[in-house]
Amino acid sequence: MACMNKHHQELDANGIGKCSVPMWAGGCPAGFCDRDAYGNRPPCDEWRNAYTGEMMRWDGKYNGYVPGLACPIHGGPDTRVFKDGDKWCAVRPDFVTLQESPAGFGDTPEAARADLAAVIEAAVKEAGR
Repeated sequence: MACMNKHHQELDANGIGKCSVPMWAGGCPAGFCDRDAYGNRPPCDEWRNAYTGEMMRWDGKYNGYVPGLACPIHGGPDTRVFKDGDKWCAVRPDFVTLQESPAGFGDTPEAARADLAAVIEAAVKEAGR
């Protein structure tokens, strides 16, 4: 079985790591997902599916085993966060520069993500006029 590396557990200075979800082929371990990951999968309440017996998450995200960082497909955040001076900066994966791409700022990563969501929502409303 492969071992998780540092990039499966920690984000770099740009807020990017690698997804730690194990992959399987023919019942044997086949490494990790290794897509870009922007943080850990957030905690969520679960319920048991009455038909399959499978545990399901209320937020509808991936409900399998995630030992470290998770890509958006496996329930991780869909925005990345990094330090910019003394503030946290949240951007989307297609980020180019602060002048060309939407960004949110805050004292915490959560506040930066909330600010980014507000910036994107305002841009969508402006485009709809």
